[in-house]
Amino acid sequence: MPNGVVIELDRRHGDTFTCLDVVKGNVRLYLSSEETLANIQIKMEAVSRSTLVVPKQKKGRDKPNSKKTVSESHKLLYMTQILFPPADVRSLESKGAGKDGFTLAPGQYYYPFEFRIPINNKCLQSSSFMSKFSFAEGLDFSRDPSQHITTTLPPSLSDMNEAMVKYFFKVTVKKAAFYKINMREYNPFIFLPFEPPRPTITGQQFYVRRKHRFNYTPVSGRTNDSARPQKKKGFFSSLTSSTRSTSFLRQVGPEFYVEARMPDPPILVPTEKIPLRLFIRSDEPYANPIYLHNLQINLVSHTLVAAQEHHKDITSALTILNLQNMKLSMGKMANPASRVYEAEFDSNRWGNAFIPSSVPPTFKTCNIARWYSMEIFMLMSHGPTGEADTVALAYDVNVYSGIAPPEPLLRAVREARRQSATPNPYKIGPAAQHAPTETQSTAGTTENGFQMPGRDSPPPPPDSLPTYDEAIASKVLPVSGPRRNFEQSPNYYADMDEIDRDEK
Repeated sequence: MPNGVVIELDRRHGDTFTCLDVVKGNVRLYLSSEETLANIQIKMEAVSRSTLVVPKQKKGRDKPNSKKTVSESHKLLYMTQILFPPADVRSLESKGAGKDGFTLAPGQYYYPFEFRIPINNKCLQSSSFMSKFSFAEGLDFSRDPSQHITTTLPPSLSDMNEAMVKYFFKVTVKKAAFYKINMREYNPFIFLPFEPPRPTITGQQFYVRRKHRFNYTPVSGRTNDSARPQKKKGFFSSLTSSTRSTSFLRQVGPEFYVEARMPDPPILVPTEKIPLRLFIRSDEPYANPIYLHNLQINLVSHTLVAAQEHHKDITSALTILNLQNMKLSMGKMANPASRVYEAEFDSNRWGNAFIPSSVPPTFKTCNIARWYSMEIFMLMSHGPTGEADTVALAYDVNVYSGIAPPEPLLRAVREARRQSATPNPYKIGPAAQHAPTETQSTAGTTENGFQMPGRDSPPPPPDSLPTYDEAIASKVLPVSGPRRNFEQSPNYYADMDEIDRDEK
């Protein structure tokens, strides 16, 4: 059996890890022949890498519309341990002993390790000369990023080509002889951060509404005047007759509002039911029932990707519900307030709608930000068989990881903020803006019923969790509750050498 090394992780919580988890494992080294080593080092790392294809600045022989690839990489997490030689032997090495390496006989060797995952990132400046280059689409010089922000560690990300966030362990078996190739091995793992502290439940509802009015052709196809007996007309009078034009005049129905409601603030958690309610609302009783035929719900992801001085906003829609031919009548009209009448559609018809487990939560890090909005498309008719119109609504939502911070940690946050008059500079985000009041909710609705975040910058983030040192100082235990299976695409586990170019 040839020489080799593997990383074995204790996955007692499954494949998904979170903040403050104590990750244990072993490095297993196989030696088929005697080998002299300098050391064995294990690292826990997280890398956020962005890649954009952008137009070249036209110079000399450059072809029109020529492009180049720019990239930016941030080490968000970098923790190391020396597994071999032991600490007492390394102290002797500093005095000259073992300077030529340590010789191991053939066999198998086990080296246990243990790391605790922090809460916030701590960017490490790239030190490798080779990491300054990008080899995709030709050779390109990649400058070190100059802007770093401190936030909660972002989730693993692998659902797009332009942005990637990977977490992994890396072991390096360094040979004593400089001309011998070192042994390396990777073991990627999936990470989901704590969700931000949730606001106190007040029972308030977030809503977005859109005004609508049906225009329809009467069933008879003619106006009332056309049904009356007509005098016999001559040839010329028939040319000027208005019977043909009035027989297909469309009538206008009463005005009403279509309204979507969720608890305030609107928070979604993958694999959990979407708490969506749909209403018909008007200023007076609506005599004829409105029918809902089709209902489609899309989760729209907005990803802001930055690489060097370039940035790109990438939008993608995921259909999470598509119901057709329901013929669902609105409920009985109620009168909850003066001059307010409303009827609710039966939400049990979409009670099983949820976001897939593969959707990352809302986050922001140095070169990548992700936030979400929800689109609702409804095909509705005036009566069960009348002509149908499509009504669209959209609004920002927060997608949370579903992993709540431990209560002792939240108490430490509250105590720290009580004792300090200055705000905590560390942020989680971005979170979608939401409106707790009617005025704010309706004011943000455009004519087409859409509320979209600004393209220049994502919505402001909510309050954050404390730093890693604060959490350790408070002796907070890891979360012991269940975690969802946060699925990743196959490329999350591939091309590890490409994303980890430092310290080859």
